[in-house]
Amino acid sequence: MMTRVFLAMFFLLVLTKGWPRLYDGDCTRGPNMHITCFKDQSCGLIVKRNGRLSCTLNCKCRRNESCLPSEEVDWDNRNMKIVICPKPWF
Repeated sequence: MMTRVFLAMFFLLVLTKGWPRLYDGDCTRGPNMHITCFKDQSCGLIVKRNGRLSCTLNCKCRRNESCLPSEEVDWDNRNMKIVICPKPWF
């Protein structure tokens, strides 16, 4: 019975709010994207664009390594280009 209630509530949420977006291509990336992992994990950054949409960019990384090791940061303009982060939509 609880499974049916959960599924009904989930589909009602999808109908009213829309399917959740896994990745937004227009997501702005900030200057603090250099993240070091403390254990084997998936890490990333969550930012907001125009105060509205939350976006997530995830990368796999290993202990004591930078999650995004090949970024190019222009600290004056706060722009960043990610070179080898695979599939930012998982």
